[in-house]
Amino acid sequence: MRMRKILIASAAALLMGSAAAHADVLNAPYISVLGGWSSHPALAFGAGHDGVDDGYNVGVRAGTWLGGLPGVTADLDYFHNEGGFIGTGANLTSNSYMADLTYHVPVSDPLSLYGGAGAGVVTTGLNGSQHGSSTVFGWQALGGAEYRLSDTTAMFAEYRYQNAHNANLDTIASVGNTSNSISVGVKFGL
Repeated sequence: MRMRKILIASAAALLMGSAAAHADVLNAPYISVLGGWSSHPALAFGAGHDGVDDGYNVGVRAGTWLGGLPGVTADLDYFHNEGGFIGTGANLTSNSYMADLTYHVPVSDPLSLYGGAGAGVVTTGLNGSQHGSSTVFGWQALGGAEYRLSDTTAMFAEYRYQNAHNANLDTIASVGNTSNSISVGVKFGL
């Protein structure tokens, strides 16, 4: 048991050290824009669970590196995704506002991997044959790969899982909001 703790502590120290040694030229405040494909599982829709067509996502993120924690960024992000409930004539829209902490691991210059999580609020809305909106607590987990193009620009691809509490809307109670999204984007150092 003690040996396992030593191995875990050593691995963590090695990862932190490699992140600190990585000369990331985007090691300054930044802004990112992204967009891509979103998929939703069968979501609560009143008393039942209905399928949702694949949809799209767009978003923007602003963040900064945390000086005391090598490899860690703090971000604020806005993320929009939507899709249509199959057979209902209702379209699901989701707008989230999250605060994230993300850890970046350099793989080989200019490539790095990252993973993180966030929490915030999500506005779930319906339009079409049903309509209304409600804002509830939500959370997300994300991970991806980033490739530096220049001293101030990088491209990235990421996966995001997002979940929000079921929303009670004016026209229908208990509307679910869970999504799996794949996005590509560009990060600009400020």
